Amino acid sequence: MFTAYRRLLYAPLSREIHSFVRTRSASLPEGFKFFPEFLSPTEQRILLSAALSKLDSTETKQARKQRRDFLASHPQRHCAIEDVFLPDAYYNFQEGHYDGVIRHYREMHLSFWPEDQNPGLSFILARLQGLYPTSNIQTHILHLSSVGEILGHVDNIEASGTWILGVSLGAARVLRMESTSNPEDSFEVLLPSGSVYLQMDSVRYDYNHSVLKAGRFLGCEIKTGQRVSIMVRDRKEVPTLNS
Repeated sequence: MFTAYRRLLYAPLSREIHSFVRTRSASLPEGFKFFPEFLSPTEQRILLSAALSKLDSTETKQARKQRRDFLASHPQRHCAIEDVFLPDAYYNFQEGHYDGVIRHYREMHLSFWPEDQNPGLSFILARLQGLYPTSNIQTHILHLSSVGEILGHVDNIEASGTWILGVSLGAARVLRMESTSNPEDSFEVLLPSGSVYLQMDSVRYDYNHSVLKAGRFLGCEIKTGQRVSIMVRDRKEVPTLNS
């Protein structure tokens, strides 16, 4: 069912993708794949609504009541994906992460998706699963405020395995990747809503990566706005006594 998507994992950088990438070389590293328009607008809204619902469920009753009261007096039309978000003030964003890397965010580790409560969600998740290099995964939801950002860092090799897949929903941001061994080896990718990227093997651990707050990209202004990232990682294999 997902043979076409798996072929894309090994396809060269296309002319279409070039409009989303700024790099000094003619191609992206072998371990980085990018799908700029993987999800349709309808699929984006379904997945984003489900992710926000899961995040909201972890907050206080007072916070949930404030959001319900706001929605009662401000009916949402959802003309654009950004309309799914409430104003920043209605979310309990944390100012800083324990490791200092993430600023102005909400997050959670997801144990399951409410597929029975969100028609169409199962199909979306199945499409994404077609891109997973392996099946033993863990899922993390990260909600950045309009001024949120992820500072440069290299992933903790003890936290997960060899690949990570990121789904972008909401405001576009720029992902910056910088080699830890070669200052000339760097690239930036514009992550529009509905895009998916995959980092594998050496790109996971040999590149310092960050998500920028705002600025310009290939002559275009990147406006601030809230975004949700669905981060899927493979679980790190734990050696057994017999291995």
